[in-house]
Amino acid sequence: MDLAHTRLGARGDRWSTGRGVLDVRTPASDVVTRRLEGYASLDLIEPAIRHLETLMEAAVHPIVFDDFELGTGYDSDVRARLTAWHLRNPGKLKEVHILVRPGLVAMGVTVANLATGGRFNVYTDRSAFEWALAGVLTTRLTAGPVSSVRAPSLR
Repeated sequence: MDLAHTRLGARGDRWSTGRGVLDVRTPASDVVTRRLEGYASLDLIEPAIRHLETLMEAAVHPIVFDDFELGTGYDSDVRARLTAWHLRNPGKLKEVHILVRPGLVAMGVTVANLATGGRFNVYTDRSAFEWALAGVLTTRLTAGPVSSVRAPSLR
């Protein structure tokens, strides 16, 4: 295994092999973005799965945005592993958004989406994917801190 790890600031990590690179970031406490370039192997995706599991152990139901547009392919056990993981964890992810371009990765995502009952929002248009991500992040930024103290009545 030639897996290398690089820290991307306080909220991100990069895992890479000789065939692919996967960036995982957490821009908000319940938002995870993952960007794949090249070829996905099991050793490349396992850290991304562990990242989600760590969030779920902290009672977070993440919204996941997977940018797989530059993915060129994957080992067959990658699709099987990810599909099985999603089937074992129903309802633990709030939403899953996946950007793909036509090709092998898109076919794999389509098969996985069918197997999981259509849980994924799949995009082939980058602007629609980016708008969805921007909408979620804007909601997080404009919501402000959660407070249990009620504002006084203005009557």
